[in-house]
Amino acid sequence: MKKIVIGTVLSTSLLLSACSIGTSAEQQLSDSLTKVYEEEQGYRDAQAKLAELEKKEQLTFNQTMELTQEQKEEVSVKVEELKSSLSERLTLLKEENDSIEKAQESLSSLDKIVEEAKDDQIKSSVSDLQESMDARYESHDQVSAEYQKLTDLQSTLYEMLTNEETQQAELQEQVVKVNEQNEVVQSAINAFNDATKELNEKKESVYDSLQEEK
Repeated sequence: MKKIVIGTVLSTSLLLSACSIGTSAEQQLSDSLTKVYEEEQGYRDAQAKLAELEKKEQLTFNQTMELTQEQKEEVSVKVEELKSSLSERLTLLKEENDSIEKAQESLSSLDKIVEEAKDDQIKSSVSDLQESMDARYESHDQVSAEYQKLTDLQSTLYEMLTNEETQQAELQEQVVKVNEQNEVVQSAINAFNDATKELNEKKESVYDSLQEEK
């Protein structure tokens, strides 16, 4: 049987530590980005817990697949463990999404910086940064949506493991679907990581431009 991969939502962290404060615009930007970073704490906490759960769940699944059809009781116990782990992952996914949503809402504080900035270059730079941050959050929404699809397929697979009417070919077909969706999730994660890296570079560029305005 093809190996199933549980999947992971580990992603690059947004680096928003404040630089040295000089201009008023720089102070405001530092405060705003620090707020965003703090709002994403729930996201980072969920990431760490998800990684641990996924690792354990992968091991449990592999152990389950090594059992024979005659070991029904052992299979049932393992499947319940898998279902419980999946449920925990969905709870963490919600916590992660809530954290990201709050962080995105806090981006409105950048509007004030754009409105009050007298320099057109600063206005443009901060607006561009804000757009990149919004794009990053939209990218995370895609990761979340694809991960949800993955857990739906995994849930079906776990149900099939204890269904005596499930044929081996059907089980293999479901494993293929899970693995294929996992690849989609990984692709979405890579896009999110790229968006995070690009945003961090852009943030540094904006801070540099503000430093030059001193």
